[in-house]
Parts: sequence; structure tokens; C-alpha cells
Amino acid sequence: MSEDDLPYLQRGRQKVDTTSTALVSSSKYLNDYRIREWIVNQCLKRNGRDLPSTWGIPSLIEAVREVQDHARIEALFNEARRGWPELDRWLDERWLSRIRRDDMKSCPEGSIGGIWYKQLVGAKLEVDIIPSFEPRSGFEYFFLRGVQIHDFMHILGGGGFDGLGEIIPAYLKYGNLFRWFTPELAGLLNVQNTLLTAPMFVRGPLHYPELFPRMWDLAEHGMRVGRESDALFLHRYEDWLDLPLEEARAKFGVRGAHTIDTRRESDLWDERIASLSPEPIAAE
Repeated sequence: MSEDDLPYLQRGRQKVDTTSTALVSSSKYLNDYRIREWIVNQCLKRNGRDLPSTWGIPSLIEAVREVQDHARIEALFNEARRGWPELDRWLDERWLSRIRRDDMKSCPEGSIGGIWYKQLVGAKLEVDIIPSFEPRSGFEYFFLRGVQIHDFMHILGGGGFDGLGEIIPAYLKYGNLFRWFTPELAGLLNVQNTLLTAPMFVRGPLHYPELFPRMWDLAEHGMRVGRESDALFLHRYEDWLDLPLEEARAKFGVRGAHTIDTRRESDLWDERIASLSPEPIAAE
């Protein structure tokens, strides 16, 4: 078949010869079977009760850490250090929190520690999302510290600890990292965030169209807060657990945030209810 006989949208293909007996692509993400499986499943599946939503995340984390170019990320961190004393010191110190859930038991109600403690107790969770480890590089430290402060990004950014509430800290991270780092470094530091979050915006309109406008409201809120705020990854929030929420937002330079209740919408997202009540979803 000649080029002119092909459908218009299929013209211009350049065939690439290979001796590979397996799938090979110019994308290292497409080449990894774990990432391919994650993306297909997360984009097309419904949310269900048979597996926790976090089931595949450990495998995804392992895959992402293996395919990423650690040396390039380290070089970009070293470039970013120059002229940024706070980042330089932060990467050298590699301070990690050793706080435990019961350490927050005495935090006042409405403080960031009190809010976090109530969430952990109610969900029967501990502080550590993943097992801690000793970071061997700036990139590994950035990853681990990011895991440690994830719940603070929920609290300070205004996202609930539920299915749709995860959108706010995810997009806050986009806005914040793309503000404070070069696009290349921000993109590399957001790979896992992208693979975790982007599929929600495929299966959302496929299976839960009632929620899709609200999802974008939450994404826009998170992105705006991240873009307008200080470099939020640098702070030791654990030293200020008794601060009331609004005081904490002011101290840490979190701008434009307010707490958004997504429990009703998340009941539909998690298929605990069949549909939303007739009332329209209020905009921010």
C-alpha cells in the first residue's frame, strides 16, 4: 500500500528495524512492564472494594526508582544548589523525622499535629507510609522526605484524607516544584506523582462523569496553592505540630489554601454510594 492510499492520520510513519525479541520503545517508561501494567489498569479500571487503592504502589515505586536517571537528577540538584543556600543546606543535612503517632497525642485540637493525629487514629494508621531507609543521594533524600511530609501537604493544602482529596497534594506538588525548580528537574521529581495521579483523570470521565468537573476544581486549587507558596519541601513541620492550622499556613508560606470537604464525592468515587444527591456540587 502506498503512502497516498493510507488514511490521512496514518501517513508519515517511519519504520524502525530492531533485532529485539521484546517490546522496545524510545520511552523507558513504556519499556517497563510494571509501569505499563499500572497505567493500563489505573486508567481503565473502576474503583472497587476488593483491593485497596494503594495495592500496586510498592511495585510502581520500585519500577520508577529503577528506570530514573539518578545521576542526571543529582547533577540538576547540584546546579539548583548554587545561589540557593537554603536548598544547599537542606540537601547536606538530610534531616529525617523520627516522630511516632503517639508523640502527637497531646497536640491541641485544630493544630496541624492534632489534625494529623486524629486522622491516623481514625484510619488505624501509623506515621510511616513506606519503611524508612538511609538515603544515599540527594534524590533518595528528596523522595523519602517527600513521603514523610505528604500528610502535611493534605492538611496545609486543604485536601481531605480520602479518594478525591489526594488530588490536592498531588497538584500542589506540581505547582510548587515547577515554580522552584527548572522544568527538567521538576518533571523528573514528579514522575511518580504523574503516574499515580494522571490515571485518575482518565477513569474519572469514563466511570464517574458526575465527579469530573469537581476533580478539575481540586486540581486547579492544588496547582494554584503550590505555585503561589514558598518552597514547601524545605520545612521541618514536625517542630511546629502545636500550631493552629491557619497560623501554620502563614508560617510556612502556604498561600491561597482553604480546606475542602470531599467526603461526599469520595463516597461515589470509592463506590460506597450509587450516585450523588441532586444538589449541585458547590464550586470553591
